[in-house]
Order: sequence, then C-alpha cells, then structure tokens
Amino acid sequence: MVTSIPLFDCRLDASDLAALEPVLASGQLAAGPNVAGLEQDLAAYLGGGHVVALGDMTHALTLALQLAGIGPGDEVLTLAYNCLSSNTAITHAGAVPVWVDIDPEQAVMSLADCEAALTPKTRALIVYHVAGYPAPLDALRAFCDAHHLALIEDANNALGARWNGRPVGRMGDFAVFSFYANRQVNGIEGAALVCPDEATAREAQRLRRFGIDMSTFRDRFGEINPASDVPRIGMSSPLNHVNATLARHRLQSLDERLTCNRSHAAWLDQALADVDGIRGIGWSDSADPAFWVGLIRCARRDQVLTALKQQGIHCSRLHHPNDGYTGFGSLPRDLPGTRSFISEVLALPCGWWLCARDLNRIADAVRDAARLAD
Repeated sequence: MVTSIPLFDCRLDASDLAALEPVLASGQLAAGPNVAGLEQDLAAYLGGGHVVALGDMTHALTLALQLAGIGPGDEVLTLAYNCLSSNTAITHAGAVPVWVDIDPEQAVMSLADCEAALTPKTRALIVYHVAGYPAPLDALRAFCDAHHLALIEDANNALGARWNGRPVGRMGDFAVFSFYANRQVNGIEGAALVCPDEATAREAQRLRRFGIDMSTFRDRFGEINPASDVPRIGMSSPLNHVNATLARHRLQSLDERLTCNRSHAAWLDQALADVDGIRGIGWSDSADPAFWVGLIRCARRDQVLTALKQQGIHCSRLHHPNDGYTGFGSLPRDLPGTRSFISEVLALPCGWWLCARDLNRIADAVRDAARLAD
C-alpha cells in the first residue's frame, strides 16, 4: 500500500510529550510561567520587539487593528488571497476590507494596486506574507509612512522568514505569528502579537483578558479587588500554559526545521525547472522564505492537483479569494492578478518531515501529471 505524503505534519514527538508532561502533571494549565517565557524567547529570536501571546491569530490581528486605532468607518487594505482567519479580524474591529491584488509572479501584494485602492478612509494595510514568502517590506513600509497608514504584518505562517536579512515581523507597526498545529511552531493553537513599544504591549496584555490589570485585580485575600478598574473592555484570548509550553519547546528547534524546508524547496524548484507548464515563484533576492509550503504555478492546475491527490500526495490551492464573501460588505474591485494566481497556484509539501524518496515521488508525480495534462 502506498503511503500518503502530507502537506503538513502536526504530529508530536517524544521530546514534545516530555516537555508537556511536567506541566500536565502540575495542574497549572490555564496560566503559568511558560507564557511569559515564550514571549521572551520569541522576542529574542526576532532580535527585539515586545511580544504578547494570545489564544489565536484572529484575536491577535483584531487586537493589532484596535491598538492601531482602527474602527468603524475605517478601511484596511488587504489581500483577497488569504485565509478567513486573517481577514475576519478587519470585520471584528468594525472596519471594512479593501481588496488589493496580488503579483502572481512573486506571490506578493501589488504595491501599484495599493496605490490604486487608497481612499480618504484608508487607515491601515495588512500585508500577508503568502505561505511564508516575504512581501516587499521596504517598499510597503515607505508606502504606509507616506500615506500615514498603520502597517500590520500578517506573518502567521512566515516565522523565520527574512527580508533583506531582517526577520519578518520587525518592520510593521504590529505583526502576528500563529502557533496553530500546522505552522512553523506547533503550539496546537495560539498566536503572538508583536507590539511597537512596551506601553502598547502592556495594553495588549490587559485587553487579551477582558481588559483586566492582573497586577491589581486581586486583593490580599486573592479575591477580586473592587478598587481595580477596567477602563477598556477587552476580549477573552489568553494563551494557556499548555499551548505556550509546547510552542516554547518547538521554537528551540525552529531553525533546524527551516533549514530542511529551504533545502527541500530548492530541490523541488530545480527538479521541476524544465517541466513544461510548470513555473516556480520568482521571489526577490531580498527575500528568504520560510516555505510553509512550496508554491508552483501550473498551466493545467486542476488536472495536476487531481492527479497528485489520487496518488496520495497532499496538495492544495491553499486559499480561496475572500472578496467573494458578501459578509465583508466590501465594494468589488478588479483583481486580475488574483484571478490568474488562483487559477494556477498549487501548494506542494516541502517540509522538514519529508525524506529523499518523498521528494522524488512528488517531483515524478508533478512531471507525469503535467505531461498528461498537455
């Protein structure tokens, strides 16, 4: 029987279980020191920043928008090619998404279309680093500064990626990383919000738990302190101690896994370079992707996708363009790059869990499927 090749590997190994065991046995499940420890470790990994751990990435993005002053009546530039878990945050903040086109050659937000999409109501730009391929952060930072927009990096699957040698997540006013089970750091669930300064991070810490100031919320008897005010009502999205412990443990081996991802992606790119009807993503020399998946473009994508799945090779279109969902209340915009991209893009496995035999199987299957599609 032929074994399947997963697009993502969410399994926990013996070292993960060993890291969790003392926490599970302690009964200290909801809160504990590894939450702050994860925040400190991630800030060190990023080379700075003020990190706040949250329960999931949608809450983290919602909080980033709220802390940036985004609310009802405001517009936020964002890619239509993204996951609902990202773009729903705009609606949760009370704002309206304005869909921006993608450059299908490099899988990055189109700066020219950002200019075209501007209105007097535009207040922020969320840049999604598609599948861990960094967007042109220098140009987007300059664009946002010129138009007085908050820049929020949706780096949910781009932890470890770099732009011009700088870690993704360090050039926006805010950034979000995900610890969902299939991300670079598997915490089963959870997220991190990178804030611009310590005061904003402290506000985020209060707002992630209803707006409570934990330093004054309990009195000397351990009861709720009636003198502790909640001046701004927040949400319920703290990261629990169990998820934080797992994410903190997995962060230690992130670079080792990223090295494998990059090596596998480079091998597949070379192996498929001469296949008719198959094109790679031409990322910038300034970009060092994290390769959540390996992206290719296929002239006959649906036939290739179907053939690979029939052979047990998990692959995907990855996202469905969000501009078709009426619940966002957005005005339609012409997005030719997005339409072209979604008709051709295919996400292939390239992760650290693959062996040489898996990679050869993937490459052979793509070659055969592309030939038959012709």
